[in-house]
This record gives sequence, structure tokens and C-alpha cells, in this order.
Amino acid sequence: MSPTPTPTVGRRRFLQTATLLAVGGAAASSVGSAAAQEEVDLTDWFANVSNADGVVDERGTPRVTVQVGAEGNGGGFAFEPAAVRVDPGTTVVWEWTGEGGAHNVADEDGAFESDLVGEAGHTFSHAFDAAGVSLYACTPHKAMGMKGAVIVGDVPVTVTAAPPAPERTYVEREPDYGDWFDDVSNFEGTVDARGEDEVVITVGAEGNGGAFAFDPPAVHVDPGTRVVWEWAGEGGSHDVSAVDDGYASAVQSTGRFGQVFDGVGISRYVCTPHEATGMKGAVVVGDVFEGILELSTEELLVLGGFGTAILSPTLFGAFLWLRDRGGKDHDATVPDPDVHADGGTTPRRP
Repeated sequence: MSPTPTPTVGRRRFLQTATLLAVGGAAASSVGSAAAQEEVDLTDWFANVSNADGVVDERGTPRVTVQVGAEGNGGGFAFEPAAVRVDPGTTVVWEWTGEGGAHNVADEDGAFESDLVGEAGHTFSHAFDAAGVSLYACTPHKAMGMKGAVIVGDVPVTVTAAPPAPERTYVEREPDYGDWFDDVSNFEGTVDARGEDEVVITVGAEGNGGAFAFDPPAVHVDPGTRVVWEWAGEGGSHDVSAVDDGYASAVQSTGRFGQVFDGVGISRYVCTPHEATGMKGAVVVGDVFEGILELSTEELLVLGGFGTAILSPTLFGAFLWLRDRGGKDHDATVPDPDVHADGGTTPRRP
């Protein structure tokens, strides 16, 4: 996942294109013909919005309702309709469905912003008097694609529908995490991401009483998979810290951090400032159910050094002794040379 592109609608995204005309001594508003107006390209804005399938035309309706927390973007994380066209003077009412946790409605340029609410039936309204385009989002879930647009008047726009978000699949057999996820509100199971070269986990997703969650909190990957944690910019500053100190990002509010996971095992990690609230996660690497041993990268290097001689009872006993000295957690990771907390890159070490 790359950072959300900036939409090409200028610094002031609400485009003021209304012209006042005097008609019979009375003032009237006009936006001219569509051909005389510059087209607004919303393709980038809706690039990660799964339900952006065009513009719903609600002109002629003085009061238009948009659902907040509609189905989309992997759950109750959408505005429906995502893009709506209305007449100048129309009042848009956003109505909460109660799905997807707490949401808000925030204009990109600060023209309006609702409270963060999760209650079904809650409403927020704003009157759009001038022709133009207003882009807005749910602040906690913007990175997930919970974004919308209100097109006022006849301003021509381009909206390219995004492909549907893939449905999450969960592993059939859950690893034994003990009580690790007992206080993690958004844990619904281990997401099966085997077969993917790169997996992105959101840092500061909705959960645990605010934007204090990793999403997904548990993921199963193949050895060699690159896992990238991407900050949503919500919930203050967070970090990604392995419980055995095997890896750790900086405490930050934005950025990306990556690790390449190798071997076989379960890597548990936390957000240090918000661990007590339940901001915890786990990366399951390889087939942890195959045999008794769960091998980390370092342990696989030991095996590689012994080669076929590992079948020797003496060497195998030595391997078990070395393994027992390593402790119970086997968090097999290799620092990702391409993704760092500051978003920079460095060459891979030989």
C-alpha cells in the first residue's frame, strides 16, 4: 500500500465557481455551462475506495442523506453513496449506521467536521450553497478508504471505480496464542495472507476504545514475506515493538516500518505506549503445526550449518540445548532494507 495520493483539485479543494447575476432586480446563482468549467479528476481520491462506482445524481432533492458506516472497504467503513451530486443550496445529512465503530465526517479543508460517533441513528448535516467539489473523509478510517465527495452544481468530474476490496479469509486452525488477544477488541481471528509477497498492517486503526489497534491484529504469512506496518496518523504516536526485542520501530505518528520474516514461528509485538489498552499483534510465520519444533531464522541457520548431519543424535541434542537457551519466543525476522520508520531506503547488507 502506498500513501494516499493527493487529489488534483488544488489547495482549496472546495472550488468556488458560483457567479452572482442580477435577474429582474433579484440575485441568482449560476455556474455556467459544464463545458466552460474545468473538469475535476477524482480518480486519485477514490483510488482505494471500494464502493466508488460513479456519481449518484440527487439534483432536484433539497435534502440528501448519506450513510456513515455503510458496507465497504472491508467492513462498515464506507460512505454511501461515496460521491453524490446536488444542487447549490442542498443540505446533505450524514446518518450513522452504527457499523464499523466510531466515525466522523471531516471536510479536507476544514469547512465542516462532525463529532466522532459510533451510535446508530446519529446525524450531522451541512448546507452546500456554492457550486464546487467538497472532499471529506472519516478521520480514523481514511487510510482504509472511507472517503467521499459532494459535487455541487454542474461541475464536471471524473470518478474511476476502484476494484472491490478482497474479502478477508481466516485460517482454519488458529495457533495457540494463550491469553494474548483476550483484551484486543478487533481480534476476529488470524488473517490468512499466505501466498502474498507483502502484507500491510495498519497502525492506529479503530479499536480498543479509539485508534489504538493494529489491523489486522494477527496475520499468517509464508517464510520470506515482507510485513509493512503503515501508520494511519490517528490515536497519537505509536510504535511496533517485538516482545523479545527482536525488532522495534520509532514511536511516531506517521510513516512506515518493515520486516522480512523468515523461519517458522510466532512473532508477538505491541505498541509500547498503548499496550495496556490492548494494542497488540502477532505475525505467524510458516507451518507452526508441522512437528513439535518452531524454528526461527537463527535456528534455521544452525540447521543449515549442520547440514544432513543433523540426524546425528549428538548434534540434534546439541541443537535442542542451543534452542532451549534461546527462550520460549522465536521471533524470526530479518530487518527490511527497503522500508524504515522514516520511509527511507538503504542498500541490503551482504
